[in-house]
Amino acid sequence: MERRNSHGRDNLSCLLEKDQVSTIQDVKVNALSIISLSLPKELLKELDAILGKKRSATRSEVLRQAIRMYVSEYNKLDRIKGNVIATITVLYEKMEKNEELFRLQHEFSDMITAYLHSHLTEKNCLEVMVVKGSSKRLKSLIDGLKANKPVKQIKFSVMTSSQGKLN
Repeated sequence: MERRNSHGRDNLSCLLEKDQVSTIQDVKVNALSIISLSLPKELLKELDAILGKKRSATRSEVLRQAIRMYVSEYNKLDRIKGNVIATITVLYEKMEKNEELFRLQHEFSDMITAYLHSHLTEKNCLEVMVVKGSSKRLKSLIDGLKANKPVKQIKFSVMTSSQGKLN
């Protein structure tokens, strides 16, 4: 659907006349996609409180930066090959039963060599896992943890040898 201004002319024509863009392609390249996002109210309050202190960033810019970091982290993990040793730290909201987290821990028990569980608060737990095995399985474990709704944060650190073998 073409958008028209108050004079009945399409907005792109007005931009071209004012030399604000040189071609239709410029508008498409410079255009941003608008998305809808659902966030818990408390998380949005925290974000707004931070933005209130640092007036240079907007919600959109903070989200763009977070998405860039997520994509960079994903690509970094995707480039790892061979056998690895890693630590995975997971902060999650405590639930009566988190079947998915329990299932993942058992599915990958052959590669989880050490495990630490800590009750941080009444609502939050922290788990640290030391993992040894193939990078492909490590990626599957991390992807499974990230897909788990109660997981609030996940951080990992990966070590490999130059030959890709850790024995």
